[in-house]
Amino acid sequence: MNKRSIKFIAGGVLILLVALGLFSSLSSENLTYYQTPNEVLANPAKYENEKIRIMGLIEKDSVTWEPQDTRLSFRITEDSETFLSVTYIGSKPDMFKEGQGVVVEGMMVSAKEFKANTLLVKHSEEYKVDPEMMHQMKKDKYFDSLSAN
Repeated sequence: MNKRSIKFIAGGVLILLVALGLFSSLSSENLTYYQTPNEVLANPAKYENEKIRIMGLIEKDSVTWEPQDTRLSFRITEDSETFLSVTYIGSKPDMFKEGQGVVVEGMMVSAKEFKANTLLVKHSEEYKVDPEMMHQMKKDKYFDSLSAN
């Protein structure tokens, strides 16, 4: 091998190492793993001062909405036996309701209290047509106008 080939290979290896180093440092800082309420409650100290995402179901009769402060408090569960209290400051999502699946992202502030800075409502993949809306669309001959085009 001549000097030019060795320089080319060394340069390529150096670029590859720098790219891998940047990628690993960036991705490890931004990784946030999904946890369940039971996993978090089993060892809350492990998650202290760490940004985490928790998936669960909103417990029935646990929702408190304070519109003047835009404060939403509720409890989430995965097994209807253990519950994690969640507080979220921000607008309440339209689809937010008891029994609904949610994903919250934030930090543990105590052994059973989670402060969320992001709240995502999981929705059903099933599409259902509102019977009243369907009746109104038929009355307005909506479907006839679609087939005319």
